[in-house]
Amino acid sequence: MKKQEKTHRSSRKTPRRGDATAFFDSSRSVDIVDWLVANPSEREKIEWMARQVGDTCEQVLKQHPGTHPRLADHFWCDVLAALVQALTEALDEIDKFPSRVSQFTVDLLGARTWEAVHAQRVGSKGNAPCQQKKTRKTVSRADNDVAAGLHDAILEKAVKDLVTALITGATEATHGALDPIILRLRILAILFCPDPYAHKAVWDYCVVPLLKQGIVIRSQNYLQQFYDMFKQQWTWPT
Repeated sequence: MKKQEKTHRSSRKTPRRGDATAFFDSSRSVDIVDWLVANPSEREKIEWMARQVGDTCEQVLKQHPGTHPRLADHFWCDVLAALVQALTEALDEIDKFPSRVSQFTVDLLGARTWEAVHAQRVGSKGNAPCQQKKTRKTVSRADNDVAAGLHDAILEKAVKDLVTALITGATEATHGALDPIILRLRILAILFCPDPYAHKAVWDYCVVPLLKQGIVIRSQNYLQQFYDMFKQQWTWPT
């Protein structure tokens, strides 16, 4: 028993990946919910964005009847993170949209977003963004999309339709300011994503910026809590 206790205690000296993921995911969710409760006007705008995603998904299913589980394979968080990427990269080119964005701007953002989404799904192997190619038979997520009947043309149209709805409506509501739109897209991408810590695009373009910002996700608070929890002396339960 003593030997087993020593071995178990030793294995708990440093946090395991699963422990860290569960802890941060719980804290991240609580922080976002708290922020949404404290900011009802922002919550309404994010809910509006979520409805645009739902409407776009519904259109895809109407135009291409059948069960399409591939649309649940990180697809919508792929799109939202890619749109954030396109917008942040466009900040140097476009300081401020007019209250009514031009069709050229919408088309440009739609094209860039689709390029990023396609690259993400071509570049990741297996059924999730975190999975890497292990054998020659392992195919990309993009290959799985095609095999399931969701060809590039279908997904490209869905991406561009969603970008048009989000950018046109959101920029009119914010009089063209980009920062509030990017913040809402980041929050929505994290809420949509099944595993933000394993999805590189969501992590890089949504989670990390919010952690650095420290407004929506209070990173410093729960990093300290996480550290305090694991530095406590572990004892065998009695």
